Amino acid sequence: MRTRDPKKKESIINETIKLVNELGFTGISISKIVDEAGVSPATIYIYYEDKQDLLTKIYVDIREKMGKAALSNLKKQMSIEERFKTIWRDFFKYAVKHPQFISYREQFEQTTMMEGINENEFELFSYITDLFQEGIKKKKIKDLELPFLVSFAFIPIINLLKFHFDAEFTMTESKIGIASDMAWDIIKYSESEK
Repeated sequence: MRTRDPKKKESIINETIKLVNELGFTGISISKIVDEAGVSPATIYIYYEDKQDLLTKIYVDIREKMGKAALSNLKKQMSIEERFKTIWRDFFKYAVKHPQFISYREQFEQTTMMEGINENEFELFSYITDLFQEGIKKKKIKDLELPFLVSFAFIPIINLLKFHFDAEFTMTESKIGIASDMAWDIIKYSESEK
């Protein structure tokens, strides 16, 4: 059995992300990946069963890294609102530092490979589900379906990132705070909505 080399695996992952972001999923092959990564074709198969396994495991790894970053500053004593805003801000800040992950993730989520992904297995998704259910129960968050709430609470992050990366405007710390406040205002429960 061939030995594993963490540097080679990292090179395979980084070059795969780069190629997907440049060429899309249909434009890449194992041959292109190994050429860019500077490894032999056999090296990929030490870590991955095939191209789909490679692409899927990269997606899962990206989701896990983003989730850990988004949840890293939570404290037990925080209110539902504080937890929501902390997740929102930390997710956004991580995405700004790792635009290649956002691009890869967006592209992956438009493929049939998503059919094999169970959202509930991701720590961030589970945490947000629980947070929203707690918020609904305590009348802090509107009593609406989770996909509906997520669409208004988190999907705008993608558009804000695009504007930021395209230099339409810069997402300063202040604007990130304003954006998380606006996201909260959209989903928060109000007595007038009875």
